[in-house]
This record gives sequence, structure tokens and C-alpha cells, in this order.
Amino acid sequence: MGVAAFAHRTNAGAAPGSASDWCGTGGVARPLFVPADRGFLGRLDAGEDRIVLRAAPLPASEARKAAGYSMAYLAEHRGKHYRNPTLALHPGQRVRVDFVNSVDEPTIVHWHGLGVDTRNDGNGAVVVEPGARFLYDFDVRDRASLYWYHPHPHGLTAGQAYRGLFGMIEVDDIDEQRLRSALDLTVGKNEIPLVLQDRRGGGYATDDADRTHGFLGDTVSINGAPCPYLDVATRIYRFRVLNASNARTYRLALRAADGMAIPFTLIGVDGGLLPAPRRCSEAFLASAERIDILVDLSDAAIGDTVVLETRAFDPMHMETTSEASAPVDHSAMHHAMPGQPVDATSHHGGEFPEGMQRALLQLRVRRRVGYRASVPAQLSRVERIDVAGADERPLRLGFSKGRWRINDRVFVMGETPIEVRRDAVETWLIRNYFTSMPHAMHLHGFHFQVIERQSSPDQLAPLGIGERGLLATDLGWKDTVLVWPGESVRIAIDFTLPYAGPQTYVFHCHNLEHEDGGMMVGVRVA
Repeated sequence: MGVAAFAHRTNAGAAPGSASDWCGTGGVARPLFVPADRGFLGRLDAGEDRIVLRAAPLPASEARKAAGYSMAYLAEHRGKHYRNPTLALHPGQRVRVDFVNSVDEPTIVHWHGLGVDTRNDGNGAVVVEPGARFLYDFDVRDRASLYWYHPHPHGLTAGQAYRGLFGMIEVDDIDEQRLRSALDLTVGKNEIPLVLQDRRGGGYATDDADRTHGFLGDTVSINGAPCPYLDVATRIYRFRVLNASNARTYRLALRAADGMAIPFTLIGVDGGLLPAPRRCSEAFLASAERIDILVDLSDAAIGDTVVLETRAFDPMHMETTSEASAPVDHSAMHHAMPGQPVDATSHHGGEFPEGMQRALLQLRVRRRVGYRASVPAQLSRVERIDVAGADERPLRLGFSKGRWRINDRVFVMGETPIEVRRDAVETWLIRNYFTSMPHAMHLHGFHFQVIERQSSPDQLAPLGIGERGLLATDLGWKDTVLVWPGESVRIAIDFTLPYAGPQTYVFHCHNLEHEDGGMMVGVRVA
């Protein structure tokens, strides 16, 4: 990618908002918060030191300054204090975390994307009562990527995550170091995490609609604040994007202030770097998914502004709120194209319904620098899972009797309807009913590979790569995959385990209100 993205603008058909309302709130733009080596989302590199991680309430005065979060994960290490620390790890490292529950509800920590044994998975089978503690002790077995951690007490996950219990995990390796060297990237300067969360005034209180559709906010914060901007130079920037929203899906894209689309380079997904970079114009990002992108501003002019936005799309909320009701009519949304407004009254979500276009972040070009670098043609090795002779397991996603279900079941603690033979390779065919909504399906304990999409909605066509219906974001290792209404997605999973004895995990929708409502199933590997 020797040619800068600005040389490849296309007409996105989008008109930028005014300076006062560009992110839809009418509020004042503020500098993007970039995590440092302490404080909120600060990078905590403890080596093999044992650390104490405390889930604690925030004082009301501090919560008002902290994007409305009323809880946090607190840590201290070598004189530095952290709130929701970013844990810096490397493959083979031993991790020991003494978790203390100082909130007034049972809770537990799930290390999302990390392959650990049942005891350390934090899947809700064991919870930590208020005032109690739990020692995590595991080795990092995963390749480099951006993972994250959050609560997983069944029935309480959504509220605790929304109130502020979340953090990132950054696993580093030689491929990461080579990439940073090739592109002259520095963490915290031109390699920056972007944590997307939609927020609603009044805190977390759900009604029947929220529990059915998922909890949607009125504004979007990035790294804890709405309407952010970042002053940038004429060079390549790396953004590691995590969708930490409870339920919202984003259709992420870049555009210039004149409305012209600017491509970006996709270099990684949930489970790390892709084999090779992919030029993209946009990407869907569901709850819990991550994408790793490069934005080339080498040819930008001083004074240019680039906007990261979520484009208009059909959210395909075809679900019903009860068995007796008719499907929600979203016909005005079905053919929404980038730049077209979505009728805010036609879907749950107040002034910012899912699928509505909104600017999220401004990149303001302020400095010209001498910069010459090209994205490596090969980023990493991704061995494909051999599915020859693999058994296929059918899974159906649907709604019945007021509950979201997997294979017509709702979750019962201790039951494991999915029984898998240790070291087996399986393919799972995940079918979503037409009278449904998109579901972000997450598997604990294992990464998987997407091998085929069938009957995908038309709006995915511009994102496809022409091979078995796959998207660019399907090309690496995944732990969460979005399945649209009427769509079938086939994934491959290698259930090889290094742990002795049977291990139990869960497979669930990462719309957190759906998860709490029982759209989850136990998985036993023995």
C-alpha cells in the first residue's frame, strides 16, 4: 500500500454535519482520550507479577466525570494507579490476577477471546459474592491481538458492563513488533485503541423493548467521551477498534469533509493479524468484535478533516416483541444506503436508532511530516483448519415464548446440550431465522474460522470478497461472528485442548441483554 488513501477517494454520498452537531449531540468536540501508562485504560505490564484487580463502585462525583460509569476495575502496580487497565501480555506468560469483588452484586471476570480452562474462563458457573475474592492463574496460549475482559455473572452481565466494568487485553508477539517497525508505529502516539460504546442518559434501566432488541444509547462515546477529535500528521495511523457496546452494531467507514469516501486497510480481526492486508471501504462491527485498521494520511493536506462514521444501514430488526404481535415494520430502513437518513421513529433507540448514520471521530490534519513506509505484503501466518471429515453441528437462532433461543432452548446453568469430543474438528452451521434480528455469536475457550456465508442480505454484497460469501472481516481468527436474519454462517472449530479432564464453556449471543435473557448454551469438551 504505497499509495495514500487520499488518492482513492470515492463519492460516498454523505454530507458532513456542522461543527456543532457533527456527532449528533450538539455538544462540544473534545480531544480524543488516548490511554497512557496509568489511569483510565492505562497499559499495565505486570510481567509475571501477581496483581490485584478490584471491581468497585465509583463515587458519584467521579462517575459524573467518567462518562456516567458508576463501576470500575481498579488496580495498582509499582506505584501507578489504574482504572479499567489494559493488560499487556505475551504468549507463554503466566497471568495471576487476584480478583476482589467490592460491588454489591455477585460478579466474575471473563477473559474474552483468551483460551483458558473452565476454572479461569469466568463463564458464570462460579461467581464471586460481594466482599469475596477469586484467584485467576493461567498461561497465555493465544496469538497476538486485542482481546478484552468484562463481567459474566448470568443475568447481571449487561448492567455491570454498561456501568463500567470492562477493559482491554493486548497480547504482543514478534509479528506485532515487525509491523510496528515497518510502519514506525508507537503505542499511544500513532497506534491508538478506540473503544466504542453507546450511552443513554439516566443510566442502565431496561424495559421489555430493551430486553428484546438490546439496550441502545443516544450517543456514542469513544474511549469514554462523545464527540472526540484527534490532531494527526501526514502519516499512517493504526486504530484498534473494540465494540464494547451492549447491543449496537456499527457500519464503520471513513470520509473526508467534502463527503468523499476514503478507504482504509484492514490488517486484523478478533484473533489477531490477517495473513495479508485488505483494502476496505467499510466494515460492520457487532458487539464484542474487534477490527485492526490502518489509515494512510500521507497525502492529506494541512487543514483536512477525516471523519470516522457509522453509515446508514438496514438493522434488520425483524423480531417481534411477543408471539402475538406482527413483525416490526422497518421497510424505510431496508434499502438505506450510506448517507441516507433513517427514520428515528421506526425503531427502538430514541433519537439514535440502530442503522442511523452518525459521525463518531474527527481526524484533524495539523502537521506535515516526512514519512515513507509501506504496509508489509504478509502480516502473519494463519493456518486454515482442515475440515475434511469434520462433523457438522446445526444451530438455530430464534425467538419464541418471549425469549431468544439457540436450538429452541434457553440457558440452564449446569446443562451442556453441546457435547464435543476432545481434539475433534467440527463445523457449526449457524442459521438465523428470517423473523429475527442480527445476533453476534461468541464462543468461549476457542477461536474459530468462518468458512462460508449463505443467503446473506444484499447490504453485505459491497463488503464481500467473492469467495463463499465471505467478508474481509471473516478472513482471520474469530471469537465472535455476526449472523443476520435469514443468513447461515458456517464456522470451523478445532477443539484441541491441553487441559486434563472435561472442560465446560458457553456459546451465546453477545447482545448482552440477549445473553442475560438466556440466549446461551453450555458446551462440554471431553
